[in-house]
Amino acid sequence: MRLYAHELTCPAYRTLDPDARALLVELRALYRPSAGNVVFLSLREAMKRIGVGQRRAQAAFAALIERGWITVETPGGFTYKTRHATSYRLENEAGATLGAKPSKAYMRWQPEAGLEAKHEDLLHTVLNAQKTR
Repeated sequence: MRLYAHELTCPAYRTLDPDARALLVELRALYRPSAGNVVFLSLREAMKRIGVGQRRAQAAFAALIERGWITVETPGGFTYKTRHATSYRLENEAGATLGAKPSKAYMRWQPEAGLEAKHEDLLHTVLNAQKTR
């Protein structure tokens, strides 16, 4: 599993909270080329893997989807008493078809005007609080 410098410096990554970053790493660790760029991860398993509760895990999935890191391939659920986890497609990997290219939608994602300013304000607040200790 690799994290490239160009991905780590893009706004779609820089604005992720630690939960979403951890979830991205877990999803990428599940990737197997033989599976055709589809990874399965239930909410419950995600909660265990990143050590958070349900709401934080749901928020992490939502952040990754919103920023273009992953897309839902098949929603999970209970059908005919058979449980199955949601399957996700990683947008940094090519699809299963021959000659397919990754979309890398996260590289084109830009934060809303107020979000980046809010993120910077929070960063300055944290840094100032650390200096005064």
